[in-house]
Amino acid sequence: MVRDAWLPLVCSVLACFLVWWGTGHVQWGTEINNPTYIVNRLMAAISGQPHLVASRDLSSTVTPVTIDDAVTLFDLPGISRKTLGKHWSRLNPSEQDEFIALFAQLLIHVAFPQSAAFFRGLEVTVTDERMRGHQATVMTYVEHATEGQIDIDYRLIRQDNAWLIRDIQLDGVSLSRNLRAQFRQIIRRGSYEELLRRMREKLEHAIAPSSS
Repeated sequence: MVRDAWLPLVCSVLACFLVWWGTGHVQWGTEINNPTYIVNRLMAAISGQPHLVASRDLSSTVTPVTIDDAVTLFDLPGISRKTLGKHWSRLNPSEQDEFIALFAQLLIHVAFPQSAAFFRGLEVTVTDERMRGHQATVMTYVEHATEGQIDIDYRLIRQDNAWLIRDIQLDGVSLSRNLRAQFRQIIRRGSYEELLRRMREKLEHAIAPSSS
């Protein structure tokens, strides 16, 4: 199935960051910088459509954000630390910054476009927003023609008075944990340098057509 093919890919961390091409129903998110609003901003950035339905009765314009700026909606240091596991502490600050920057470019040039292609035309429905302290979950689903209903939960964390996306659960599967397993396997069988090589190769392959 197509769904089974997402998980082995580095870019699958964004496979569920859906493009808002439909008329998805959002019943929360009118408050600036609440969790659902952050998810809405991401959807608007990927789709290029800043006007989203923010409640049953009112429409809201989400503050525009470019694709390049969309990565600032994520807790990239936190995601990087979680996906690299114990290897993260072995990197010096410069190496950590290098990984975060490379990871961000993969989201922009690989994950966003692939998500846009797969989810084009689907309607996103937000079913709930749950907050507990400095953590929150925005629960959504889509109905796919061949895959059926796909449940997608966005996990966010509040840092410095801002909500940031920390993880995504696709039908209950944590994408950050899946990436951690992939990264750990590559490093164990090869090296951290091999992981970076593969990531750079994927990025170069994605950028090459547009530069020719």
